[in-house]
Amino acid sequence: MSTQESKVQDIFESPMRKNLGSLSSIVRVAAAAMSLLHLYTAAFGTFQAMIQRSMHLIFAIPLIFILYPASKKQKDEIRLFDIFLVLLSIGAYGWIMLQYESRLAIRLPYVDPLNVYDYIFGILAILLVLEANRRTMGWPLVIITVCAIIFNFIGPYIPGPFAHSSCTLEYFIDHVYLNTEGLFSSITGISATYVIIFIIFGAFLDVSNMAAFFLNLCNALTGKYPGGAAKTAVLSSAMLGSISGSGVANVVTTGAFTIPMMKKTGYSAEEAGAIETAASCGGQMLPPLMGAGAFVMAEFTGVPYIDIVKVSIVPAILYYLMVYWNVHLAAIRRGLTGLSPENIPNLWQVMKSGGHLLIPIAALVILMLRGYTPFYVGAITIALVVIIGHFKKNTRFNFQKLFRALELGAERSISMASAAACAGLILGVVSQTGFGIRMSSLILSISQNNLFLTLILVGIVSYILGMGLTVVTAYIIAAVLAVPALVELGVPVLAAHLIIFWFSQTSNVSPPVCLAAYAAAAISGGNPMKTGFTAFKYSLGMILIPFLFVYTPFVFLSYKTTVLSYVWYTLTTAIGLAFTVFAIEGFVKKPLGALERLLVASIAIMLYLPWTYLKVAGIILLPLFYYFHLRQKKTAL
Repeated sequence: MSTQESKVQDIFESPMRKNLGSLSSIVRVAAAAMSLLHLYTAAFGTFQAMIQRSMHLIFAIPLIFILYPASKKQKDEIRLFDIFLVLLSIGAYGWIMLQYESRLAIRLPYVDPLNVYDYIFGILAILLVLEANRRTMGWPLVIITVCAIIFNFIGPYIPGPFAHSSCTLEYFIDHVYLNTEGLFSSITGISATYVIIFIIFGAFLDVSNMAAFFLNLCNALTGKYPGGAAKTAVLSSAMLGSISGSGVANVVTTGAFTIPMMKKTGYSAEEAGAIETAASCGGQMLPPLMGAGAFVMAEFTGVPYIDIVKVSIVPAILYYLMVYWNVHLAAIRRGLTGLSPENIPNLWQVMKSGGHLLIPIAALVILMLRGYTPFYVGAITIALVVIIGHFKKNTRFNFQKLFRALELGAERSISMASAAACAGLILGVVSQTGFGIRMSSLILSISQNNLFLTLILVGIVSYILGMGLTVVTAYIIAAVLAVPALVELGVPVLAAHLIIFWFSQTSNVSPPVCLAAYAAAAISGGNPMKTGFTAFKYSLGMILIPFLFVYTPFVFLSYKTTVLSYVWYTLTTAIGLAFTVFAIEGFVKKPLGALERLLVASIAIMLYLPWTYLKVAGIILLPLFYYFHLRQKKTAL
């Protein structure tokens, strides 16, 4: 591992223990078994909801206590206390599996009394998942979850609109431990099905050298053009980001290669880090996988996963076109060149050596379009990765590679499992106390039922939650708190969820938190804050595009509109976003003068806004821009 990568890991992760001593073999087998068991349920059908979800946690939580130290001082030392927590975890989540058939499946929730073991294991299960999440993700989600639990019990003593009726410990344990409303909610269910399967899929792609193939492919396609290294970063990060689902992880994975390349071709450390940040953090908005967010959205909205993917294609492409065009203009303005010929691989050779790896991804899309469930499709495509990989020596799986892929899939999924369980506890409190409805009422009260102001408030809430949480967790909480407010104002449910999902991405790229920008700066050696502000400029589409879900027919399935109208809005908005980049950069073929820049900004606003007469006016002004700027002698692009 490079010095830069080590620095990133020290800053952003609670590093997993590297030396497990005598437990190493047991832990590796347990991790591989976790992946295999989930692959089995993907191929042959899941267990009952409570069984599937408790089984997921009975693997994930003990693995966390072994793999993640309680503090950095214990990094290389497994203590007896960690083993004790492992045993408690097995007991707490195993109790559900042991009792399900004989008692839990037939009892009347909230009516039949709890026994003493329900209390003991229920309290332990909550405390254990909080500690597990602290070890993997730090304090933010733990603090929010603890505050939610406290809020659940002190409701009668809270003045004002957030007061609620009292809740006994028996009712609380019944609600969040013995039902599918808390620890074993649908969020944990998504983690135990769709999310882990596609994390395992990503692990198999990694072991098959897919990342190297994507980088070589993008270098072959764009490397020779001005700013070629940056364009490679945009394309490769988009491809990998859709699968990985983590902006920070994507920055570290692809940025280790692309950031040094960008610096060598003339980009400053801050620009190189910012470009990688903006490109990496858009991956969760890009089909076909969209990280874990699309699966959660499908559960919340009731809209089929494939339909969410369909309506997300055009907005995601527009976002990446903005980033790509910004990169291109910056390269032209500064006279940057592409990669040197010796660093540009031959496209045919790249496709010959790794093009077969695209077959599982193509199969994934085709099977989804044919209506198969994502869970089943994930299992099929993992098998395809192994089968297809066999045809080339550099991608062939032997036993060691298979075992490593299974192990890696489990390791990458356990943090999401703890986050899902915590999010489930929060959702359980929200459903029990009615906090979500009260929060939505507060948002509408502040905005005075004005849709535009409500969107701004929702964006602020999503941004703040994203500061300390993963994007998916921030989206889950923001959706529960804010979607009802948007729906109340007439926003279609799917559009409301897409808005919040997009807004939740912004904290990864925007100061003062901007974790992905900090990761990029650790690799580039640039100033983190300057990298964050530059990344914010490159990723402005994360803020501009969500407003279009409300005011234009971008969410095609949610609006009664014609294809012609959809095409009109898409094309005019795309031109408007391109002109937004022109105005920000102050450059097209040559630097823009003050009047030209004002004209460009005016055209951008007219074409971005949803009103037809303004869009027509913007189109009419295009020849005027051509007269002032584009009629000049062409500059080589």
